[in-house]
Amino acid sequence: SFLYRQLDADAPALSAGLAVGDCISDRALGMLRLWGIEASGHCPRQLDRALCDRADAIFVMAPAHLRRLLADYGADLAGKTYLFGDPFRRPQSFLRGDYKVRDPSFDERPVEELVSEFLWMRERVRQIRLALRGEGRVLVPASEYLPLIQAVDPDDV
Repeated sequence: SFLYRQLDADAPALSAGLAVGDCISDRALGMLRLWGIEASGHCPRQLDRALCDRADAIFVMAPAHLRRLLADYGADLAGKTYLFGDPFRRPQSFLRGDYKVRDPSFDERPVEELVSEFLWMRERVRQIRLALRGEGRVLVPASEYLPLIQAVDPDDV
């Protein structure tokens, strides 16, 4: 949500997780700072059905997160839930870790190296912003590939 709000300060973007810690990690904080984003006061928020209902779109970081979200909060959310890794294509498979976005918070490499590797995330957020405004590529919701989601191990995060 920080990257999205950097592009559009008026954007009603929220960040929430299926399993959250106490505070933002030092690594994530360092990456955001190098991108010019101050997030030191951020506390992770637990996802709940009310947040899902308020959202126009939900982006998850892995197929397992998608499976858990639909199981825990309702399959009806599939029509507005997307895989952040590539929300513009209909997946054919999730076998080799496809569409799974690795969390840089747990990577021990220098933050500067991580910022370079994860620069694609900034571009993805820009693409999503355009799509949500009806100006970019068309998003493909999870409802388009539900049978594939059912085969995903919900613990494969």
